[in-house]
Amino acid sequence: MSDKKPTARVVLIEDHTMIRQLFAHLVRDELGLTLAADCTTVAEGTAALLREKPDLAIVDWMLPDGRGFDLVRTVGPKLTRTRWLFVSSNEQGHLVREAVSLGVQGFVLKRSDLGTLRQAISRVLGGETYYCPASARLLVDRMVGEGQAMGINLSPREREVLRGYARGENPKALADRLGVSAKTVQNHLSLLKDKLGLQEPAALVHYAIKHGYVEAP
Repeated sequence: MSDKKPTARVVLIEDHTMIRQLFAHLVRDELGLTLAADCTTVAEGTAALLREKPDLAIVDWMLPDGRGFDLVRTVGPKLTRTRWLFVSSNEQGHLVREAVSLGVQGFVLKRSDLGTLRQAISRVLGGETYYCPASARLLVDRMVGEGQAMGINLSPREREVLRGYARGENPKALADRLGVSAKTVQNHLSLLKDKLGLQEPAALVHYAIKHGYVEAP
């Protein structure tokens, strides 16, 4: 009987071919981990994550059919052993802030070298949290900015409604996605307008972009 211990299983979700191949080589050939699945979309990633239940998911924050963060929200609760490492070419503090709020254990900007990614993988698999130095600086700057701003406290549901509305979802589509009635969404929108002092739709969208709820088109 072999005494060889099983290696950690990794699911990779990245749609840029060259980057995905580099990451796969690092995971499989350099670190000797098991690449359980290699995906390019949120839909493929969802199926692979639920099927493989990996030790680590390496995910690009933006994929062709949605945001990588949505995977943490939808399948994360079902994968209690899976640890998350996100990569991003978008260097905005609110993305790092969102990763922290979702409980993501690792975050690496794509301008980092492969040594940084290698360290992130090893440390996250080792039970630590690792945010690369550049992303950590973005997080600090974002939190300082939040502390200085006269922030308005929105509930989690209000933030979801604002995010969906700013993305162009109509109240019915937004209600279906959130599992509530269209009337409930309309009530949330009315309360948001009153709380923010913004009655025009364009003003709500501008607020959502300015405060990092959605990306500028």
